[in-house]
Amino acid sequence: MRFSIKLRRFLTGLLIILLTVFLFATPLATATPIPGQEFVTLTIPRGTVVEIEAAYRINSQETKKGEAITFKVLKAVQVGEHTVIAAGAIATGRVVVASRGAHFGRAGRLAWTMETVNAVDDSSVPIQAGGRAVGDSKGAKVATRIAITGALLWPIAPVALLHGFKRGENAFLPQGQRFEVTVSADTIVKVSDR
Repeated sequence: MRFSIKLRRFLTGLLIILLTVFLFATPLATATPIPGQEFVTLTIPRGTVVEIEAAYRINSQETKKGEAITFKVLKAVQVGEHTVIAAGAIATGRVVVASRGAHFGRAGRLAWTMETVNAVDDSSVPIQAGGRAVGDSKGAKVATRIAITGALLWPIAPVALLHGFKRGENAFLPQGQRFEVTVSADTIVKVSDR
C-alpha cells in the first residue's frame, strides 16, 4: 500500500514536469522566414554527379549488415548559379554485406549501397552507387602449408590442419577514399535567392 502511494506521487510529479516542459518550452530551431528573403525552387536533375569521400575508416569486422555509414561531399553541386548540395554535406549509405576474415585464409568482405545526401534546404536527395571492398585472402598460403606439413610430417599429418586456424584479412574502407555517386531521381530543392 505504501509503495503504491509513493509510486502515484512520483508519477504525478513526473507528469507535471513533462507538461510544463512541453507547454512552456520554446523550440530550439524554428523555421521562420526572414522578411524580404525569397526562395527559388530548383530541380536537381537525375544523373547529377556528386563527389563524396568516406568520413571514417570502416572495417568489415566491426560493421554489421544494415548499419548506416557516413560519407562527406567534397565539392558543392550547383544548378545554374545556385548551390543545391554544399561541400561538407552528409551522404549516407547502408551496409549490405559485412563479413570478417574467416578460417583457412578466407578474406573478409564489405559491400554497401548509397541512399541519400543532404541538400542545402535539409531535404534528402536520393543517390545511387554501390561499393565493395575485399580483404587479403590467405587461402593459397594456408593450403600450401597444410600440404607441406602433411607430406613431410606424415606421422602427425592431422596436426597440419592447425594451419587452417589462420584467418584471412578483414576488408576495410579507408577514411578519405573518394567515390562518385549520381542523383537517382529528379529532386526539388528550395534555395535562397540571394
